[in-house]
Amino acid sequence: MAAPWLGRFAGVHVAMTSDQSSEEKGLIAAEFALGLLAGNDLLDAQRLAATDPDFAQSVVEWEIRLAAMTDELVWEEPNPDLKKAILADLFPEAKRSPFWQRLWVWQATVAFSLFALVGVLAFDLTKPSQTNGPLYTAEIVAEAGDFRVVAVVDKSTNRVFLTRTAGAAPEGRILQVWAHGEGEPAISVGLWNAGDTVSLQMPQTIAAVQGVLTLGVSEEPPGGSTTGSPSGRVFGTVDIPSVTATF
Repeated sequence: MAAPWLGRFAGVHVAMTSDQSSEEKGLIAAEFALGLLAGNDLLDAQRLAATDPDFAQSVVEWEIRLAAMTDELVWEEPNPDLKKAILADLFPEAKRSPFWQRLWVWQATVAFSLFALVGVLAFDLTKPSQTNGPLYTAEIVAEAGDFRVVAVVDKSTNRVFLTRTAGAAPEGRILQVWAHGEGEPAISVGLWNAGDTVSLQMPQTIAAVQGVLTLGVSEEPPGGSTTGSPSGRVFGTVDIPSVTATF
């Protein structure tokens, strides 16, 4: 049986099902996390994520893994003449270039492709996803740049997965995760006592939010805030648009 991604490259849509091998579903999950799926393939992957917990978890793991790749990236504006130069070398108007020149063009093309892929990853993962679920990704970044968290909201289970990629709570303090709908007060989602990653079940009030869902992280005393609202430093918040309610 041919792998489903081969069918897509050949222009033939192959339906994704829950009985595919773990290797096949793992590759599809990677494509889903990278935003490479479109049309029926994207719809199939979204349905699979909503019905197959293992596939949904694989997508979450890929989102977190890819987000970590952008930690050290610094955006640089590409040279506007680069594309013209590459196209001129790829499609010369006159005689065929010598082998050593064509080899340089091949190397430049590969380097340019890798640069473009990294740019796409950095762009996609620093902005909240705007798909129709069930997975929504975003990044919480402190204005001072000393704290960063990648968040993945899984509406198929109403859980939020958070991975800390920079910074930490001060000594003797813990992290606390908050969320709210548009125009609503913040509600505690749960405590983040230790570790780089935490998985929290969203309260029903937060699970019912439709539209813009806001996530935030603060540092609090052991046991969490005693006021019902953030009492310590709020490291940052992020708005995730187009969220649908799922129960």
